Amino acid sequence: MNKNSVLHISMALLAILILALPPLIDSYHPALKFQPLITTMEGTPKEQKERVATMTHALQGNALVFLGASEVSTSEDEPNAVYNFYNKTLHRPVVAYGNIMIENLTQLSILSYYKNALSDKTKLVLLISPDSFFFDQVPPSVFAEHVPGRIFNKIAADNNLQPLLKNYLTHIKSEDISHLSFQAMKMRGWHWEDFKKEVSYQFASYCDLIRHYYLGFFSADTSLNTSWPVEAKTTAEPDWSALSEQAKNINVANHENASSHWMDPDYYHDHPKKEQWDNVPPTPAQVTAFKLMIKMLHERHVHVVVIVDPLNPWANDHSERFKPADNIITETLKSDNIPYFDMYDQPYQNGWNWDFIHPTDLAWVAMNKFIYENFK
Repeated sequence: MNKNSVLHISMALLAILILALPPLIDSYHPALKFQPLITTMEGTPKEQKERVATMTHALQGNALVFLGASEVSTSEDEPNAVYNFYNKTLHRPVVAYGNIMIENLTQLSILSYYKNALSDKTKLVLLISPDSFFFDQVPPSVFAEHVPGRIFNKIAADNNLQPLLKNYLTHIKSEDISHLSFQAMKMRGWHWEDFKKEVSYQFASYCDLIRHYYLGFFSADTSLNTSWPVEAKTTAEPDWSALSEQAKNINVANHENASSHWMDPDYYHDHPKKEQWDNVPPTPAQVTAFKLMIKMLHERHVHVVVIVDPLNPWANDHSERFKPADNIITETLKSDNIPYFDMYDQPYQNGWNWDFIHPTDLAWVAMNKFIYENFK
């Protein structure tokens, strides 16, 4: 290689370094942003830090935090979804976190990461689905979305969590792994394919960091207000009966009626038969994770309430098979005097779910009323 080639390569590397420095510096201390809906903890280093900052500030008592699963992420268009209703109608800050297949171990891992932010000032709502107690394990790609290296590296030292994390990691299949943090590899065992996937993921993440920085630099969007909202000092109690009637009208407008068993017509068309659930006991690891989570919240004097999802009897066959899990939930909550709203055990209201488990506006109104009464 001649001197000119070496010079050109050196200049190219220097240019890349110069271009990479501003995004890296910018990512170290990102500004606090209010994010009413968070569906993942993955992203560029800056995006991860922004989400961590949002969740930390919220859990320190500066917002109501709602932690659920896909019920959260599928409700963006529903005006009564908790993060829409409280932020836009009541003007009370709510940060909601949730996405597909988040179960007890994932929720415990997330909250354990923020353990130092949890106190008697924390206002937390947990949305629990009885069916999550029957998961053997979530797909590795889902777990990585919510427990990336930044989170896993911290919680891996937790003596209570270690056995559950190790059990999870040793039972997942290598071909299902999208990427694992190096700390997770250390716990699971080192495999060359996992190592390559993680290096590739980290490199892509930093490339995205640089790309997003310059895209934002040259096309700054100032229309989105991300400053932390100020809570309204006084608000009249909502008219829950009127809101329920409005929600029923929304269901009617969506053609959710007796002909589709009060579900979304497209869903009913694709799933004309009820879901069949196996007659099996709850998974021990899920039960352990749930009890550890409630124990941690109780020990930290967190103001927490729990909502148990309703299960649609029009879409689920043998929903009584979830009763053992529901009993575990309610008995654990009763032992620590934690308020709960068990929608699974309530007389089912037609139109609560647009499929087998996900809530409509009508169900959100019932949840919002319970939340309001416990956080006046």
